[in-house]
Amino acid sequence: MELKKVHEDKRGSIWVIKDFLGPGKEYSILEIKKGAARGGCLHSKDEYYSIIKGKVKVMMGNKEWEALAGESGKFPAGVPHAFIGLEDSIISEWGITTEEKTLNKKDPEMLKIVDEANQKNL
Repeated sequence: MELKKVHEDKRGSIWVIKDFLGPGKEYSILEIKKGAARGGCLHSKDEYYSIIKGKVKVMMGNKEWEALAGESGKFPAGVPHAFIGLEDSIISEWGITTEEKTLNKKDPEMLKIVDEANQKNL
């Protein structure tokens, strides 16, 4: 098992453990700096998350709420989702295959919100 940094930018880093939850299933750790946004994606299967550290705004479809360290949830299949860091935060995500993450499907409306937040706050 290997924890590998797969991306880093001004929003923070993304770390992945491939095959951690079974063949082709990855476990991701997202670092989101205060004000940064990540996401806008949607998947064909449910995805789960847990806030490890910090406080984020969770956006799912047309709903949004604040989540603190220790809180977890599920993004249903086909529903766009994203996070905005209200504090420097760390989030874990799982349930999606590496292959599906590689497809990088984005919802145009949610992606616009993510991009606007990053332009405004970073």
